Amino acid sequence: MISDEMLVGQILQGELSAFEELVNRYKKPVFAIVYRMIGQYQEAEDISQEVFITVYEKLHQFDRTKKFSPWIYRIATNSSISALRKKKKVVSLSFDENISKLEDQLHNPLYFSDPHLMFEQKELKEEIDSAIQELNDNYQAVIILRYKTDLNNQEIAEILNLSKENVEVKVHRARKALRKVILKRMQERGIKNEMPANR
Repeated sequence: MISDEMLVGQILQGELSAFEELVNRYKKPVFAIVYRMIGQYQEAEDISQEVFITVYEKLHQFDRTKKFSPWIYRIATNSSISALRKKKKVVSLSFDENISKLEDQLHNPLYFSDPHLMFEQKELKEEIDSAIQELNDNYQAVIILRYKTDLNNQEIAEILNLSKENVEVKVHRARKALRKVILKRMQERGIKNEMPANR
């Protein structure tokens, strides 16, 4: 099968069928990233279309000595972040199974063992979703990419044009910042239950 990078060369030579092939290859993963960040199907479809328009317009800027996938995923991520910034309302985001790992670190199991104190699962996810919106753009991006997609730290590093080590640091700090926001909200609501100490 012809490589993505070779397809880019054909597109730049005016072969529109090559661009159609590129769209077919990436429409699903691009939509998946956008949808997981935006959380609304129709809007994600619109943004995904905008992503491919941007790709076509900026294709001449792509360095064909590098892999194409991180480049297009970066455009998808940046487009999603821009859309989130423009929103006036809190975006409802549905976390996948990976978020359970974060939940485990955010809360003491003893807290959840008491039925009178335990949040319903839906309420907990909504709490995390809403708290994410209070993080700065950089932390928000790494948290969403790490816990709402199947991307690992190396892939996130390529998308955000950072080193893997930098991403690991940002993920760690973003999780601490997110935990701090959630704890603050709980305290403001008068929840005085014991929580694990900050690390």
